[in-house]
Amino acid sequence: MTNRRAIIFPLVVCLTGLAVALLRTSSNKLAADVTFETLDINGTPREYRLVFPHALRGQDQLPLVVALHGAIDRTEEMAAHTGFDQVAVDKGFVLAYLQGRNLNWPPEIPDVNPDVMVPDLEFFETFCDHMVKRNGVDARRIYVFGVSQGGAMANVLTAFCSHRIAATICNCGWLPEPLGQTPLPTTYKCPMLFVVGDKDNQVSPTSTRAACDAFEAAGHPVQFLVIPNHGHGWPNHLGINDTAWDFLSQHRQPAPL
Repeated sequence: MTNRRAIIFPLVVCLTGLAVALLRTSSNKLAADVTFETLDINGTPREYRLVFPHALRGQDQLPLVVALHGAIDRTEEMAAHTGFDQVAVDKGFVLAYLQGRNLNWPPEIPDVNPDVMVPDLEFFETFCDHMVKRNGVDARRIYVFGVSQGGAMANVLTAFCSHRIAATICNCGWLPEPLGQTPLPTTYKCPMLFVVGDKDNQVSPTSTRAACDAFEAAGHPVQFLVIPNHGHGWPNHLGINDTAWDFLSQHRQPAPL
């Protein structure tokens, strides 16, 4: 028996450092504080965009979604094209968009630089600790959501940091080589949702399915969601954001023994 569910999405949907705030914005349209902050990672400042809904202030044990942008992209651009800021307000979760080095996440792990992912793994681990200690985040409800190259990075984080992640969404991402050539040694078999457009001509849906297959082989419950007549990127215009949060919010890390 397989733990995969393949879904065809309908066209009409009813559905360790000091953080320093660089800029705080407030909008009548978004009931949240939006800040651009940095975290020192071994002497290197790493940036992120934090969305903290007003209704959550003073609370603790909060869910956190970590969002990973695509290639040559910035956090605010991902926020604009996914529309996830409003979802955070409507559904009640903290949202953080991590900024990749030089606007990118490594697309592969080359033999000449096998540690290319390490700075980003350290960023994620330190960021999770920071959010739990300083911002009231529930360590058992940290979710990862990545688009395109960010989807590939979501797969990398799940491969190496599954002990931190309650559930993952990978949109049109791949599993960077050479991951997948051997069984993935993930600690926690967090559920994963893979989303592809059947008309994507930038990242082949077969590449995303191969990533799905690798995690399924490693014991992760997986779902593979196909968006008919959709190309590359997050299909926000089809109302998928509610589907995404419904998937993530079902899951949490098991309680420590």
